[in-house]
Amino acid sequence: MSKLDLRTPIIYFLTVVIVLLLIIIKRMGGPAEEPGTAAKETIEESSAVTEPIRVKGKIGLIIDDFGYRNDEISDGFLHLGVNLTCAVIPGHAYSSSFGEKAVSRGHEVIVHMPMENVGENRGEEEFVLRVDMKPDAVKNRVYDALDQIPEAIGMNNHQGSQATADPGVMNSVAAVLKERNKFFIDSRTTPETVAESIMNNWKVPSARRNVFLDNDHDEEKITRQLLSLVEIAERDGSAIGIGHVKQNTLNVLRKQIPELKRKGFKFEFVSNMLY
Repeated sequence: MSKLDLRTPIIYFLTVVIVLLLIIIKRMGGPAEEPGTAAKETIEESSAVTEPIRVKGKIGLIIDDFGYRNDEISDGFLHLGVNLTCAVIPGHAYSSSFGEKAVSRGHEVIVHMPMENVGENRGEEEFVLRVDMKPDAVKNRVYDALDQIPEAIGMNNHQGSQATADPGVMNSVAAVLKERNKFFIDSRTTPETVAESIMNNWKVPSARRNVFLDNDHDEEKITRQLLSLVEIAERDGSAIGIGHVKQNTLNVLRKQIPELKRKGFKFEFVSNMLY
């Protein structure tokens, strides 16, 4: 083989190496990416995906009168997909068992304490707090109600337009709640109520009802009441509404809750809305 034949593959090899080196040098000499650009883009993309909806207002829903029934209506409230405060009335067939069920489904429970009304009082005779009772008698009935529904972390009044206006009754109630580390929600069945002021005196955490949802059973009127509650929550930051274990109330909540959640309203346990 001649010297020329030997040089040909060597020259070819060196040419390839030189071309590759030139390509590498050109790429290294290109404009450098701005520091942090990729990270910045990643953060911006992540923020666009995970940015939370602004909370327009917090709504506390208390549903009264659990304990009377154990059916698809009462169970329906437990599957609304929001935090619910279940007010269980003592002295009925399902009072204890429903308290357990509600907590097992992730809800909170309070005692719906029967109290003397200005009008006719019906049912729960062994639990009703009357204005003619001695303080110890009132306390014993509150103890009995709390013992029957041990999951309860607070209390609100069932009826009670007379009892909640009576300082003697409410001081006795406050004494037990203070001892048991419970809170009180004033259902405000009378403008003459002294419940809140007495709870404040005893340093018992408390709050008040803003709207009754279903004093009228008509679905259209329940919807209007719910939207009034929503307006208060948006205006004041939070609001508490009370409804009852009724089919029409359940129907309205099933329809309205998903839309209200999409709009940015948060449904909160009332235990997180106390003062």
